[in-house]
Amino acid sequence: MKGKIVSQIKDPDLIRKRHLQIARKTSRLFLKKGYSATGMREISKTTGITIGNLYDYITKKEDVLCLVFDVHHRLWTEHLEKNGVHAIADPLEQLETAVRRMLELAHENADFVLLMYRESKHLPKRFMKDVLAKEIELIEFFEGILRRGIKKNVFHIDDTFYSASMIVYELSFEPLRGWSLKGKKTNRDLIDLTVRHIMKAVL
Repeated sequence: MKGKIVSQIKDPDLIRKRHLQIARKTSRLFLKKGYSATGMREISKTTGITIGNLYDYITKKEDVLCLVFDVHHRLWTEHLEKNGVHAIADPLEQLETAVRRMLELAHENADFVLLMYRESKHLPKRFMKDVLAKEIELIEFFEGILRRGIKKNVFHIDDTFYSASMIVYELSFEPLRGWSLKGKKTNRDLIDLTVRHIMKAVL
């Protein structure tokens, strides 16, 4: 990983625990104040970790923003694995299940999604390459499902990569555009509508 964050701590489990703590707590601070306007003292106060101890897990402020992105991407990957999506053999069932589970996760972590879109411009180039690579991995996961479905004559689309890219984009609809339907649709309505919209587009 080119954008790996350097830590002074040698225990990988402790590093993971602290990185998750820092990312979750700080994401809300960044969302409220913005990355540029947030200082290390505020990050220390929000996370409950002294500045001295913070620098055991990071080397500079931009590492904290990188952590937010890294944790969010791992959440998507782990959520698919935890829900057994990879083990589903039928491409139709696999696609619908994957989309539904990811939409539920996007709802639960709407702040993360919004923050990523808003603050990505502040990521260092070394880390941006990793972020884009992880986005492509997610697109390729959905593309793989679509390709298997085409072989079984289940899905009927011309460009699998484009369709997979649109699916991944729609997963972020509620955090980015859900405000336009506030008061008109419940979260469950939005998930059901998005699932149907995606499935209809590939069948």
